[in-house]
Amino acid sequence: MALSPTPGSYVRVYRGSGADQDYADEAMEEVDFSDSKWGGYPRYTVWRIADASKRMMNDSTVPVFQFQNEGDGEWATLMPDAIWYPSGYIYVASGLDEGDFVRCHTGKYMVASEIFGATNADFEDKTEMHDVTDFGKEARERFPGLDDWNATIEAFVASKCAEITTSEGAANSHIRVLHRTGGTAGNSITIDFQNNGAAALSVSVVASDITVDLGTDAGSPISTANEVIAALNADADVQALGVYAMRAAGETGAGVVADSGPYTLAGGAAELDFAAMKGVRQVFAFYRDYDDGLMYVGFGYVDSVTGEGDPSSPAKATLKVSGHNYPLRHVTETP
Repeated sequence: MALSPTPGSYVRVYRGSGADQDYADEAMEEVDFSDSKWGGYPRYTVWRIADASKRMMNDSTVPVFQFQNEGDGEWATLMPDAIWYPSGYIYVASGLDEGDFVRCHTGKYMVASEIFGATNADFEDKTEMHDVTDFGKEARERFPGLDDWNATIEAFVASKCAEITTSEGAANSHIRVLHRTGGTAGNSITIDFQNNGAAALSVSVVASDITVDLGTDAGSPISTANEVIAALNADADVQALGVYAMRAAGETGAGVVADSGPYTLAGGAAELDFAAMKGVRQVFAFYRDYDDGLMYVGFGYVDSVTGEGDPSSPAKATLKVSGHNYPLRHVTETP
């Protein structure tokens, strides 16, 4: 079973797992939280790993941070007031200015991947309050204890389809090409639209490379997107690759296809084994507001997986996730 989610129609949930990766003098950047919904922090006090793919910082090794005054001279050790595991952010109360450079000298991070079929994610961020009233006092005193969180994630149990949509040419000439089988194999498929001066439109396949020889008139392409789509979908070798072509969203297909490519299909992913995620500490990142980039990030565990579905509909899994006394971090990520 494979899915090709429409961007924007699914909840964005990410997870970090697998073997730790090493930071090696990884550049960091200042984040302006001075007017943030998460609370106003003065400028140059909040910094994060600059490479978004490396921000899921693990606490398996205490990271070492360094700074360079005004971007010049020797690097000196930086002692942050707080490390916001596992978001890749640090808080430095004072001592840094606009011209300073900051980096993570050593440390560990986890590789992030999207739970691409997530359709819903409800989570609760909570703090347990403890009674700290001194013996003999009548007035009650309570103090916040351990932070904790839990979430429910609903996701399709399916592989994700690799695809591309052509970008060259006029309106109504673009084609969406989809690897319907799903999985990572589709990421190696290419398609090339060529003007070789042929009179008739033709399609050929060598291994995972598809070539469309456009029909021409006086040296100029005349094959419309609708005609190319029909030729692709009728070709036995294209069908054997599991590839299907269709009009680009919102287009008629009446436009003439341009000489362009080769394009490489991308985005294919294998089906997630949710059951194998149980009992393993991972990083979970939930977009609270995707448009504004507001995100919650925290260590957590999958406590249970419930399957549902029938042959007529995509099977779904419901994941119960909890922090087990790890806090959620409130950060800002560019979508």
